[in-house]
Amino acid sequence: MAYAAVTSLMSTIQQSMQLTGLNLQSFYEKLESLRSILEKPLKTKGDLEVLKSLEAEIIELACNTEDMVESESRKVFLAKDAVTRKIDSWELFSLLKQAVGHIDYVMNKWMAVQNMYTNSKDLKAQNLSLADVSQPALELENTMVGHETEFEMLQDQLARGGSELEIVSIVGMGGIGKTTLANKIYTHPFIMSHFDIRAKATVSLEYRARNVLLGLLFSISVKTYEFYGQQDVGQLADRLQKLLKGGRYLVVIDDIWTTEAWDDIKLCFSDCNNGSRILLTTRNVDVAEYASSGKPPYQMRLLNSNESWNLLCGKVFEKEYFSLEFDIIGKEIALKCGGLPLAITVIAGLLSKIGKALDEWQSVAENVSSVVSTDVDAQCMRVLALSYHYLPNHLKPCFLYFAIFPEDELIFVSKLMELWAAEGFLKVEEMKSIEQVAEKYLKDLIDRSLISIHSLSFDGKIESCGMHDVTRELCLREAQNVNFVNVIGENDDQNPLEQSMHFSSNSQGRISIQLNQVFHGIIEKKLDMYPDNEVRSIICFKGTWFVQKSLRFKLVRILDLALVRCDTFPSRILDLIHLRYLALTLSPAVEKYIGKEIPSSIDIPPSISSLCYLQTFILNFPHLKRWKWERPYPFILPSEILAMQQLRHLCLDWNYLRYHEPTEKSLVLKNLQCLSGWNPWYCTSSVFRLFPNLKKLQIHGIAEDYYSCRNIYDFRYLDQLEELEFHLYYNYLPVRPFFLKSRPSDYLRFTGRKRPHSGEAWEVVDEGFPSLKLLLLEDLDFEYWRASCDHFPCLERLFLERCRFLDSIPQDFADIITLALIDIRRCKESVGNSAKQIQQDMQDNYASSVEVHISEIDNTGANHYEF
Repeated sequence: MAYAAVTSLMSTIQQSMQLTGLNLQSFYEKLESLRSILEKPLKTKGDLEVLKSLEAEIIELACNTEDMVESESRKVFLAKDAVTRKIDSWELFSLLKQAVGHIDYVMNKWMAVQNMYTNSKDLKAQNLSLADVSQPALELENTMVGHETEFEMLQDQLARGGSELEIVSIVGMGGIGKTTLANKIYTHPFIMSHFDIRAKATVSLEYRARNVLLGLLFSISVKTYEFYGQQDVGQLADRLQKLLKGGRYLVVIDDIWTTEAWDDIKLCFSDCNNGSRILLTTRNVDVAEYASSGKPPYQMRLLNSNESWNLLCGKVFEKEYFSLEFDIIGKEIALKCGGLPLAITVIAGLLSKIGKALDEWQSVAENVSSVVSTDVDAQCMRVLALSYHYLPNHLKPCFLYFAIFPEDELIFVSKLMELWAAEGFLKVEEMKSIEQVAEKYLKDLIDRSLISIHSLSFDGKIESCGMHDVTRELCLREAQNVNFVNVIGENDDQNPLEQSMHFSSNSQGRISIQLNQVFHGIIEKKLDMYPDNEVRSIICFKGTWFVQKSLRFKLVRILDLALVRCDTFPSRILDLIHLRYLALTLSPAVEKYIGKEIPSSIDIPPSISSLCYLQTFILNFPHLKRWKWERPYPFILPSEILAMQQLRHLCLDWNYLRYHEPTEKSLVLKNLQCLSGWNPWYCTSSVFRLFPNLKKLQIHGIAEDYYSCRNIYDFRYLDQLEELEFHLYYNYLPVRPFFLKSRPSDYLRFTGRKRPHSGEAWEVVDEGFPSLKLLLLEDLDFEYWRASCDHFPCLERLFLERCRFLDSIPQDFADIITLALIDIRRCKESVGNSAKQIQQDMQDNYASSVEVHISEIDNTGANHYEF
């Protein structure tokens, strides 16, 4: 994890330069050179404990340096005069020089130990050990169940394709059945008769070209090891190539991990234009696509419930009779294995040993995940662990971070990426945004079959993800080994200080709270075990609990209390100057203030801007159902919130700013990428010019916000905008705005008008939206939409929902050649007709097609309007 710690420190130094204007580039470049050393995988086994100790020291130094840089930079930023600023700047420079020197010194010791054993016998011993555990026999997949259709499809692709050489790939996580399927094909009588020559070899994690070539040669030739053993790699490759030229061949390359391994052996496979085939199995989509002949790789799926039961049944119940009770429990166990053949096979082996002990079967059913990961059946973990240990160093912390989420938690990708960024895991790359780097990291984990896609959003992007239960057990084990995450849960009885004895706890304090309010005392007791300077992240996943305990950790960077309802804004949060991610839910009991002045403690204080490192700020407000009317309460935001330069994501519910128009001296928030819950009142050019790099914008307000203000929706400065949404609260309490106590009387006008004047229109300004790709209009009541194709030149997807008064889509949209989808729900029939006409015009004029989806036609909008 030293790689992640150094990367986070570099990110902090970069933020410091933005915040203070100081030139700290030399320190950044020095750390960059040190990080390049850490990018190389650990190659020695000889002094592993010494290396772990040195790595822990590097981590602790990097984390302490981060804390110092943030504190000293804040002093420079807040300096009240030039002399103080100069003194504070010198102090920062001096301390940083000393700290980076210490890191450099320990890194040199780490390199010395690493190099000492590079050519030692220990390295050979490690290679042997890794090669042994990667043998396909460990996958325990000797029975194929549930992939009969896939088997027939692949067999047909191998035997009945074209005459040119083709490479067919099977991709999937460890233990999913890739090797079993490949072996079934390799040994099938039809395949054996179709191909003149067959050869098979396992590549494995610690790839050695010589071993692969020898494996293939032994499959073909009856020559002894002594014959081939004296030949070098070049001679072996030449011999293999000549043997394969003798006829139509099928070569199975099992468990290939890298594109480099494929490059080393692919020249041995000549295309004799006779229908020869190569079948690859891999855990990595990138490798499969790299070696592919152009056809997409076959992605192995998990078994369904019936297939899982059939596999378990065939291994446990085949030889003797069991009563119905065992069938019932067996089906429950099979289902809990999550469709992974390897897990089912491991469990089946255990059940076979147990025999007819019903109580022990019940115990297995209750503890399937832990049973799979026990030492008795550790083979399952050993197979999956290869995928983790082979990860590049920059991906390991991203994978281990999944341990912070509860079992079966739906993990939303947007939140995950914001957390990765706040943790400092993401390596800044030239010409790529932080979001693009995060997307690449996630794709790499998915391509390596460690993470699975749960759902896609309506624009085709990954919306949520997860991992198989067995992979999660691996993740939890590895995270615990290095004290990466500490879970406060119902089954957690471990002292965090004891847990981290072998590793630096001072640099790894991430707490995941997975208990609700009923366990209030346990949470308090557990939090008391952590020293004030240890905890860096607190994420609460269940219920409500006492907030103040979490606010004593002064070095915390991530504080996610979105599920903790606070009556007022917790003022002690302002002392957490290192915060990068803050999520809060404010739930004031405002019903008791009806007709009275709301206390200022409910509002967000202007001093929120003192959190100068904050990147993600999320403010939620639950809809109040205690009143007769269900309505939200607005946030009163200080204008100082627009002075937080590091903000990347600002997510709000209904809100108002204390001051309206920014001045010429207002700061430009260059880092702001996502702004949601923004009030329509502030959709002006003078506000939007402060957000030049904004990519996602969601506008949210009540009807009066949309219709009581002029000169709004001026987006001329948002030329990077990719997604735009409009949302309207319908149900709100139409009484005087008692909550707007700090507002001048002529600032907001609540006229009581319940619908816009007939004929109101949205007329897009000349600048339009040059980069917008997705537009969603929901619950808006303008009647006419005046725009042209020039206003939306890059639009790809258009969504209209409950725009009941809208007459039609601008017909000029037929000239937007990028437009691929129009989705219409609960709008007038004329809107659907205009979409169909656009579809026809695009086909006639450009020979291109646009999908049009229309559902729930609503022609009532012209006659009534409801809140």
